[in-house]
Amino acid sequence: MLDKKLLDELICADEGAFRQVFERYGRKVYRFIFNHVKVAAEAEDITQNVFLKIWEKRKLIDPEKSFDGFLFTIAYRAVIDHFRSNQKHFQQSFPVDLIMDSMASSVHADQLLNQHQLESLYHRALQSLPPKRKEIFMLSRHSGLSNKQIAVQLGISTKTVEGQMTAALSFLREFFTQSDLGAASVALLFIFG
Repeated sequence: MLDKKLLDELICADEGAFRQVFERYGRKVYRFIFNHVKVAAEAEDITQNVFLKIWEKRKLIDPEKSFDGFLFTIAYRAVIDHFRSNQKHFQQSFPVDLIMDSMASSVHADQLLNQHQLESLYHRALQSLPPKRKEIFMLSRHSGLSNKQIAVQLGISTKTVEGQMTAALSFLREFFTQSDLGAASVALLFIFG
């Protein structure tokens, strides 16, 4: 979590603050993107574009809200844009029904939801997970660790990690389906795919 002072400096176009943000989050964002695109050069390009977008949209940052949510929403949208620009790869990477649901709902999502509603929904969902399951999920999806790396780090079996991830993803999908945001929250499922 970034402190308010650093976010205020970033919002005011302080390049030093931007460098600190990149140093703190660059590797995490890269791992998150690489886990989806699986090609290092593409992941590097997309990561650079994400931070360029952060710089361009810095005035939209609310220091009172989660910067992680803001950043990773931009990152996930960049991944989706990447796959949409390469439809063949996109269709191989995601189930067709999820693609169709997402494309149908993405227009609605942009119209109905703002950044903070998505962040709020995501954080409520995470807070609803049992602590150990949440930790495993965060290590996988936010830190970009593999199931094996998580197992080693936490001193548990890979099967336990897999079971916890399956349970977390199932819970989160159900949480989003039941949310007040309805079909628009389907877009968030790409984070969990």
